[in-house]
Amino acid sequence: MWAWIAFLATTSSTLLWMSRDQPFPEISARWGWIILLISGILAIATQSPRATNEYLAPILSAAIGGLGVVIGVRHSSITKRDVLVAPFAGLWLAVGTITLLTKTWPDYNQTEQITGFILATLVVALETFLFWKGLIIGIQGVTWSQAALRQLDRGLIVGDRGSISMFEKSWDVEESWLDAMSHAALYRIHEHQNNPKLAAKHAQLLERLGGEEVVDSAWLETIDKCIKRLKKPILEEE
Repeated sequence: MWAWIAFLATTSSTLLWMSRDQPFPEISARWGWIILLISGILAIATQSPRATNEYLAPILSAAIGGLGVVIGVRHSSITKRDVLVAPFAGLWLAVGTITLLTKTWPDYNQTEQITGFILATLVVALETFLFWKGLIIGIQGVTWSQAALRQLDRGLIVGDRGSISMFEKSWDVEESWLDAMSHAALYRIHEHQNNPKLAAKHAQLLERLGGEEVVDSAWLETIDKCIKRLKKPILEEE
C-alpha cells in the first residue's frame, strides 16, 4: 500500500509543480490536488485496525485515471487549454490496470490471458501516445492566446502571468493568422501602456502579415473592449 501512496503522491506533486507553467494552471492543478488527496486518504486507511483491501489502490488509480484521460483528451484536443492531465491520467490508468491484471493473472485461462495481454498493450500504447502529444509536442500557440486574452480581460498586463508575456508565446509557424492576432493585440496593449517603440514594432510585424484586414474583426473588438476597461497599467497577478 505504501508503494501506491508514494506513487500517487509523487505523480500528483509533479503534476502540481508542472501546472505552474501552464496557460490555464487551474485545470492540471485541480487533478493534482485530487490525486494528492486520494494518496492522503490511503495513508490514513493504513492506520485502520482492519486491513485495507489490496485492490483498493489500483482500482482507484485505474478509475480516476480513466476519467482523467477522457477529460484530459477533451482539453488537449477540443478546448486546447491543457496538455498535462491526459498523460498523467494515462499513467494512473496504465499502472492501475496492469496491476489489477497481474494480481489475477494466475487465475486466468489462456483466452483470458491473451485478452488481458492485449488490454495491457493497448493501455501502454495509449499512454505513450498521450505522453508524446502532451509532453513532447507541448502547448500550442492558440492556448497561450486564449490565456493571454483572459489575463487581459482581468486587467493583468505585465509579468510572467501577464497578457503581454502570454501573447509573446502565442506564435505558430504554420498558422500565420495566429501571429497576426497576437501582433494586433500587442500593438494595442503597448499603445495603452505608452510604449510607442514596441507598439510600432508590432504594428510593422502585423503589416508584414497582411495588416488588420487578415484579423477577425470580432477579435479586434474584444481586445479593444478589454483595453477600454483598463484605467491604468496593472501589474501581474498576485
